[in-house]
Amino acid sequence: MVRGEKRYVYLRLVQAYRDEQGRVRHRVLRTLGREDELKSSGQLEQLMGSFARLDPPLVGVRRDVGPLLLAAHFIRELDLIATVDRALPQRGRQQLSAGEVAAALICSRLCSPSPLYDVAGWASGAAIHELMGIPPALLNDDRLGRGLESFAVYAEALRGALAAKAIERFGIDAGRLHVDLTTLRVAGAYEHSALIAKGWGADRRVARQVRVLQATTACGVSLYVRPDPGNAAEVTLIGASLERLKALASPGLIIADAACGYPKTLCEIARSGLRFIVALRSSTGFRERYLQDVGPSALRALDYVAERQQSLPADERTRYRGALRDWQITDPQTNEPVALRVAYIHSSEEAREVAAARQRALTKAEDALRRVQRGLGGRYYKTRRQVDARISKILTGPVEGLISVKTATRNGRPTLTFARDHDTIEQAARTDGIYALATNLPGRLGANRVLELYKDQQIVERRHRDYKQTLKVRPIFLHNDDRIYALTSIVGLALLIFGLIESQTRQALNDQQLLPGLLPEGRAAKPTGRNILSAFQGLGLTYTPNGIRLDRLTHTQRRILKLLNIQAPWPEQQDHALANCGKRG
Repeated sequence: MVRGEKRYVYLRLVQAYRDEQGRVRHRVLRTLGREDELKSSGQLEQLMGSFARLDPPLVGVRRDVGPLLLAAHFIRELDLIATVDRALPQRGRQQLSAGEVAAALICSRLCSPSPLYDVAGWASGAAIHELMGIPPALLNDDRLGRGLESFAVYAEALRGALAAKAIERFGIDAGRLHVDLTTLRVAGAYEHSALIAKGWGADRRVARQVRVLQATTACGVSLYVRPDPGNAAEVTLIGASLERLKALASPGLIIADAACGYPKTLCEIARSGLRFIVALRSSTGFRERYLQDVGPSALRALDYVAERQQSLPADERTRYRGALRDWQITDPQTNEPVALRVAYIHSSEEAREVAAARQRALTKAEDALRRVQRGLGGRYYKTRRQVDARISKILTGPVEGLISVKTATRNGRPTLTFARDHDTIEQAARTDGIYALATNLPGRLGANRVLELYKDQQIVERRHRDYKQTLKVRPIFLHNDDRIYALTSIVGLALLIFGLIESQTRQALNDQQLLPGLLPEGRAAKPTGRNILSAFQGLGLTYTPNGIRLDRLTHTQRRILKLLNIQAPWPEQQDHALANCGKRG
């Protein structure tokens, strides 16, 4: 509409129909308003969002279903969208709630793991609207970013609420939690970030990172995944998580590696009322106590056999020996004694590897010392002080104190002689393969049981791998701390569902039974989260004149759905020659 020199655009809701002669006619149902006023008030965006939920695809359009069929089922069972929306304050009428943003990002990580980039592009080809009611057109970057910022404030409470729902709905046994820390290395400056900071990693290098604490049940379900600043101390992170872990596992058992193996941390865990099994650090002096109070003659053979070695002949398996002894420490906060027990474990495989590593380190150090000998009096080693400075750098770490070195000065030129200290090497070899597991478990207990429980720590380490590799939490293309914190937390919720898919399938199948068709060429395998999701890759749906039709399910897909008690939401396609039926079992 033109008024003078100004031009106005009005938006109207129009209905198309045919008159009695069959001619197409239009009638105006309602004038919605002026375009510029609708834009400035935000009503235009609301209208677009409403129409996006109602716009049906044309006949013949296909959508990828794949693992989304499983993800949507578990998201509904956890009531995830409503739980998030109840926790977060709502701001008027929203086209896409924070719960829907979280659900969409979780589905993206489970079905098509990739960095936070073009989520709307992925969703436009996936059946997320059909299964979750989430319009792909609304998943633009700005809306996702705002959703992440809202989620970040309530992430800790939501972690606990959804973990509690998983325990209640699926009967997850949280009486034993395996706790471990990992790091997420990132690239970029992040100069003003409080979350991404330089810190020590497992590779003993300092780099920009985010630290992540994870607590996993014995059946492999990650109930608690929390990101923390990259420069935070391990002891501090464990202490800050005790209340939440106690709420999940109480009364229960916490199993952790040597990151928690300080007496102060052990006292803090005991003070919280939790039971624990924790590997001790070398700095606690357990090797000296072993030599003084136990010794090799007191170790008894243990019958523990790792699952990966059960098919090997007995003489090729790792042999374990152990002994359980009392250990009393003093709580530095209350000054009261804390009674613990320590299982001293000897592993033949670790003893062999430690001895071989020591031999390699000694050989390397001796080669370095010979190079110094050849250069005495030359450009770099003119004085005894220069020689001593170089030797102090060579004789560190595993060879410290194992090589006797003498330096002197003769006729103005430095001299160097060295030899292995065989007595010291023999003394060090007495503790090869020895490690110590501290526990406050009451009642009758043996070293074999302590070792069995601790060896399941590989469960949480596998989930670290799934967090980083399978679900690809990295790279993180974000620079806002709240958004980074929320995204890594949401990927942690995806890991919770990932673990539920695996554990529920195994529980229904029988934990030791194999499922045919999970591997190429139809081979059977033990179900894992990764191969279960892969079995559904390629499954799609088609819009037909008779409604939505799902591709024909393979035998493996049908079996998994039956085990998980999931009903196919649409009838299967009869003429499956026109459809891509996905991975065949």
